[in-house]
Amino acid sequence: MRCSLAVFAVLALSATPALAADVPNLVGKWSGEAQAVIIGPNPYRIPDSEGPNFPEAKITFTYEITRQEGTRFSGTMSGGKFSETFIGALKPPAYDSGVFVDVDGQYAFTLRNPTTIDVCYTHVYPNTRAVACWTMTKQ
Repeated sequence: MRCSLAVFAVLALSATPALAADVPNLVGKWSGEAQAVIIGPNPYRIPDSEGPNFPEAKITFTYEITRQEGTRFSGTMSGGKFSETFIGALKPPAYDSGVFVDVDGQYAFTLRNPTTIDVCYTHVYPNTRAVACWTMTKQ
C-alpha cells in the first residue's frame, strides 16, 4: 500500500505543470557599447564605401525603461545626438528573453542576470541595413 501511495504521489507531481518564472523588473537605465556592420547610411553612421562597412568606432547606447506593466515595457534610448522611444515584451514562460522595437529597428535580447542583457539589433530598409550585438548593464 505504501508503495502504491508513493507511486501515486510521484505521478501526481510529475503531471503538475511547471510554474512560470517571476517576471523580472527591467525598469531603470541600461547602457552598453555597440559596433555594427552596415550597408548604406543611417542616423548613427555614414558608410565609408559601397557594400558592407565594418566601422571600428563603438557607440555608447543608453536605454531607460521608464514603464513596465507585467511583461510589457517602454522607454527611451539615446546614442550620440539621437533619441528614440521603444516598446517591448518579455517572452514566457521563463521571462529571460524578449523583443523590443524603436523607430526604425528591432531587438532580440536575453536577460543573462538581473543586471546584464545581451542584445542584438537589426534594421532593414531598401537602401540601408544594420546589424549589431552587444551587452548592456543596468546602471
